[in-house]
Amino acid sequence: MTSSFVGPVAGSAPSGTLTDAGKRERKTEQTRSKGHAGLSFSLLGPLEARVDGETLPLGGARQRSLLALLLLHANETVSRERLIEGVWGAERPSTIGAALNVHLSKIRKLFAGADAILATELHGYALRIDPERLDLTRFERLVREGRQALVAGRPEEAAATLDRALALWRGPPLAELDLDASVGAALGRFCELRLSAVEDRFEAGLLAGRHAELTAELEEFVREHPLRERARGKLMIALYRGGRQSEALHTYRDARALLAEELGLDPGPELQRLEKAILVQDPSLSPPEPHRPPRTARARPAAAVAVALAAATLLALGRGGADTRATEPPAEVLLAHASDIAVINPDTKKVVARVPVGSSPALIREGEGSVWVADQLDLTVTEIDLESRRVLRTVGLGFRPDHLAAREGAVWAFDKEERVLARLGAEQTWVRFVHPDFTEVESVAVDEHAVWLAGGRRLIRVDPDSGEVVRSVSVPDHVDGLATAGGDVWAVSSAQGTLMRIDPVTAEIRDRISMGADLASGPRKLSISADTDFVWVLDGDAATVVKIDPSLHDVVETYRLPPGRGSLALAAGEGAAWISNVFDGTITRIDGRTSEVASIAVSAYSSAKSVTVAGGLVWVSIADDRSPH
Repeated sequence: MTSSFVGPVAGSAPSGTLTDAGKRERKTEQTRSKGHAGLSFSLLGPLEARVDGETLPLGGARQRSLLALLLLHANETVSRERLIEGVWGAERPSTIGAALNVHLSKIRKLFAGADAILATELHGYALRIDPERLDLTRFERLVREGRQALVAGRPEEAAATLDRALALWRGPPLAELDLDASVGAALGRFCELRLSAVEDRFEAGLLAGRHAELTAELEEFVREHPLRERARGKLMIALYRGGRQSEALHTYRDARALLAEELGLDPGPELQRLEKAILVQDPSLSPPEPHRPPRTARARPAAAVAVALAAATLLALGRGGADTRATEPPAEVLLAHASDIAVINPDTKKVVARVPVGSSPALIREGEGSVWVADQLDLTVTEIDLESRRVLRTVGLGFRPDHLAAREGAVWAFDKEERVLARLGAEQTWVRFVHPDFTEVESVAVDEHAVWLAGGRRLIRVDPDSGEVVRSVSVPDHVDGLATAGGDVWAVSSAQGTLMRIDPVTAEIRDRISMGADLASGPRKLSISADTDFVWVLDGDAATVVKIDPSLHDVVETYRLPPGRGSLALAAGEGAAWISNVFDGTITRIDGRTSEVASIAVSAYSSAKSVTVAGGLVWVSIADDRSPH
């Protein structure tokens, strides 16, 4: 397998150690991972398994690859076909079934009496282990804890915790094994998370006033990763604080030239503002007072060049942390940053809080007292409590979540590439389901009794408890989107310009409503949402929203949105339709009763990606413009 690992491993130069405490923590973590009581597994480097510190013999390449695949999906059910595809690929012997059984039997015997069970499930196999026995899990937890300490204004603790996380890396993960591309993508996520953790550690050092110690290491890191703007911003700050203003500005000019040549882009807004702050020698760039907690950034006009606080400057430069609590608003207008969830009061039409999550929050859905956020870069799903606005948990997926739905204490994600439906309940693991009819799925929704999938001309009803397909029916029109509300299931078709009411039990069409000529000009992507009064359909390409009253069996209003905003997602609730706009960081609100259209600013420089209505509030995912849609 081609490794996606980049950058130095723990213990090699540049080490990135910020404090004496950090050095001690790094050594301690390496010792802890090697001498962990009981059974432990290491994937952040060559595959290793240890019992009470003693290395276990893991067999040949095929068996090691099989074990690695099971560990990457620890506590999840992995089908026989997925195991065969991941380990053997197209080079399958005629006796592939027997060969797989032999290797699985050997793995079972290897861990007999240890703290791991290879269980045979209905749809495949699951390696049941304590997640903390796996270095991947410990790495993610320590990175999360380090970021929480960083955002809370405890840079020394953050640096030490991040050092412990990075100490778990022993080299390129699983580079010695020949695994399929999907495994490489999953490991690539951890490599990216590692680089973000290194940048978090740089940030912690600068917040602690250690710019002199960090400058050389930052220069080396930027040489190795020249397109990472966040690290370049840290280097500019370190150089400026060391009395090297001209070199800090030269670092910016290098970035501008490189981005233009490689990507045809300008530096991001944060880097541009930092350059201007250096030019005017803004006092906020001076080293902060020790242990001063970062403050919530207040909204500024786009032309502003000053950075309000040194801590806020650092955190604004691409912070990818995941704090466990929403940042409460100051007295003035609050705007969200990239990697935030913006919380809007529908009455005041203002952002009232922001919840930092992940790296690239995209899809966002409401379900039973929680808001669920799918991150398409970190490949995770995060649960946020509606009342406290705290992050309750973040669970790795192992694939890119293309669709997300939540209801009745469970969340569902769909992977369009592997055509897999996955369910997460109260437990910390995903259960995966596959079916031949999943090949064309483009939309997912849930109601009180079922999970609904649609794609092409097929509508599928899935039992939420068993994951079994209980109905799979053909429909006359290509389905572009699904929504549920008030006991009804709604499907929209752009090809025919029709809205279909689906029977929630039989999956048969009970009613068809024409949406008019505006939405009948050919297949294109539509978004649909419904509440108890109306069904709303967004055509982002045409910048059009249609409001349908099912009781009248007709379209009651068509709205023309301002062009060029990149209207992407739609949610109905609190008496209105809410549309996220990618290009200008706004939300459009359409009042269901008065038809008043209003624009609400949610972020000055980042994109409003997805929107949901929950707990009397509107929740919007905010991500960088260059992140996946």
